[in-house]
Amino acid sequence: MVQQTKISVLIILAILSASVGWSLAQLWPTWFAQGFPVSTGSAIAMILVAISLLVWTFMTRARLNPESGVKRLHPLVAARTAALAMSASRVGALALGFYIGVLLSNIVAIESVAGNDRIKSAAVTAVASFITILIALWLERICRIKEPPSETDVRNSSPA
Repeated sequence: MVQQTKISVLIILAILSASVGWSLAQLWPTWFAQGFPVSTGSAIAMILVAISLLVWTFMTRARLNPESGVKRLHPLVAARTAALAMSASRVGALALGFYIGVLLSNIVAIESVAGNDRIKSAAVTAVASFITILIALWLERICRIKEPPSETDVRNSSPA
């Protein structure tokens, strides 16, 4: 049985990827004689991932609600959606940590235009990654299947 995503795992992933992002941003100027490039495309991509996941979450929630009048979601699709949510939360944690590391590395270059642009792009990407994590955890919670009662619970609750 798959366990629910633990916040501590996401925090550990974010910390590890933050160290990678910070290290890479520190070493990049040594290797290439320029600052670590942070494109706005990464921010746009994470915003699109968050929006897509939010739309999928609303659609899934509506299809899991029996009173909504729409066709009920197949249990296999719900399980796949939960797996998608778990992977999205992990990817969001990795991206969040990486771009926080890049942001922290570029704090010293805040006075320059290029450094300021890198900081802004990294900050937007980190915020979009955090929002992706929150939406993914919500989607995973929506798809959680309640455990059926065990036989001992059924025997204890039935009238004798």
